[in-house]
Amino acid sequence: MKTISFFLFFLILAATSCKKTGIVSDIPSCIYKEIMDNKNNADWSTGSVEEYLFQNKIVYAFNPDHTIIADGATVIKDSNCDMLCSVGGFGGPSVSMCNGEIFFQAATLKRTIWTKK
Repeated sequence: MKTISFFLFFLILAATSCKKTGIVSDIPSCIYKEIMDNKNNADWSTGSVEEYLFQNKIVYAFNPDHTIIADGATVIKDSNCDMLCSVGGFGGPSVSMCNGEIFFQAATLKRTIWTKK
């Protein structure tokens, strides 16, 4: 019984001592690193990061923080953190295009990766 109690104590200790990042873990390391490097920066203009399926690839949308910039664009990056395009923001209908398609019509939201608190 002592062994079980001892094991449970360490299991609870380990579970409660892990620092939660608020970031989904199964994402490309460069996306994770970009969020971790900037998430505590009050001036970072990204308010959330979402994962989409776009043109048969997983991409990441770095959505603007509307408390910092009212008409900011959403930066779309691939799994290597290469920027594919920037959509939305100030500039009219042409700013909705990404790789020849209107991004938010062609893309399918998979999940939210991180949201600024």
